[in-house]
Amino acid sequence: MDLEKYVEYFKKMQNREIPWTSMDGEDGILQMGYPKYDEQMLQFIREFRESSDFDPRYKKTLRKWHIRVKMNHVTIGQVMLAKDPALSWAMMSLIATAEEVDAGSWARALQEGYLYQISKAIINTEATSQPS
Repeated sequence: MDLEKYVEYFKKMQNREIPWTSMDGEDGILQMGYPKYDEQMLQFIREFRESSDFDPRYKKTLRKWHIRVKMNHVTIGQVMLAKDPALSWAMMSLIATAEEVDAGSWARALQEGYLYQISKAIINTEATSQPS
């Protein structure tokens, strides 16, 4: 997958507010709905999940490295320190599937810079492993 076309987008989206839908509940209390992602984010997720880089066994890959199957500063840091492309793709796969069970996961991954950091790590690792 060509992450180069998304890395600037991920960089730009750090610390950005992602809009959410909302609705009035029956009791008159405003309830949050779900994040409204832009087309570029949705395109990235579609393209990545259909690519050969998507790791359907990402949980097993993360556990092999003794990394918890969670998306947070600690686990992202562990992945970054390992400098292993397969592990980075596994974390990217975790992020890509997280929205299904936790609304707002992609927003957090964008805002916290997780997608940017992992993308840069993959791009840098692939660049240094290419023969000159």
